[in-house]
Amino acid sequence: MKEVNIDGCKVIGTGTFGKVYRLDADTVVKVYDDPANMPLIETEQERSRRAFIKGIPTAIPFGIARVGKTYGSMFELLDARNCNDFLITHMEKSDSIISEYAALVRKLNAVKSDSGEFTDVRKVYLDYLECIKDSLPGEIYTGLADFVKSVPEYSGLVHGDIQMKNIMLSNGEMYLIDMNTISTGSQLFEFAGLYRTYIAFNERDPGNSERFLGLDADICRKIYYRTAELCGVDADSREIQILAWLRFLHVVIVELSSPDSLMISPTIDKIRRLL
Repeated sequence: MKEVNIDGCKVIGTGTFGKVYRLDADTVVKVYDDPANMPLIETEQERSRRAFIKGIPTAIPFGIARVGKTYGSMFELLDARNCNDFLITHMEKSDSIISEYAALVRKLNAVKSDSGEFTDVRKVYLDYLECIKDSLPGEIYTGLADFVKSVPEYSGLVHGDIQMKNIMLSNGEMYLIDMNTISTGSQLFEFAGLYRTYIAFNERDPGNSERFLGLDADICRKIYYRTAELCGVDADSREIQILAWLRFLHVVIVELSSPDSLMISPTIDKIRRLL
């Protein structure tokens, strides 16, 4: 296995499971924090290839490298930059950046997949729900389970976490990364993920987006609502909010391991009202 040294390399992206480094002008490597994530790396590579075949602009990894005590996926991306960070330094271009971004979201969600090619996103959300079952009142768990199951089946692709940190700019084009979350289903789930990132976290934890994304609440709202408008989506729909707050709870309780009652209790109350 190729060994890569990232000492002195610039971080151009940060995600849930690791960081993206620029090795040189043509090559980036996504380094995973935990060496036990090898199955996740292999899943992401396979799903990236499937999406690419479907016509989705995604960075195709050309190999797995050893990086210190862990592993990383190698990508060939010319002069790659993170879309989120590019927006921060080019805020005067926010309208055009968001328009191009929304076009990518539309393109992805419009692509149809064959049965069994990708996981049904409803199953993904039911798995999220099962993970937090013990933190929920029984009627909330049952209500959420029934709601997720009631969302109509759809064969369009859903990235699941298509916020701008998971998009790279290379040679004037946008490319999706973090493809391990890609699935099939209603566009409601795509916008639930965006609502969680750009709206929900700031509502529960004011200033969260400035710490995590480097963006204030106003530009986050602009990204979300303008993208929804360009995609013909009701940004404040009950359905999107229910799914978004379910996903929010899973992130807080499981992924961040910070079951703060100040964040969880009001979220459960909000879900109760929405249901």
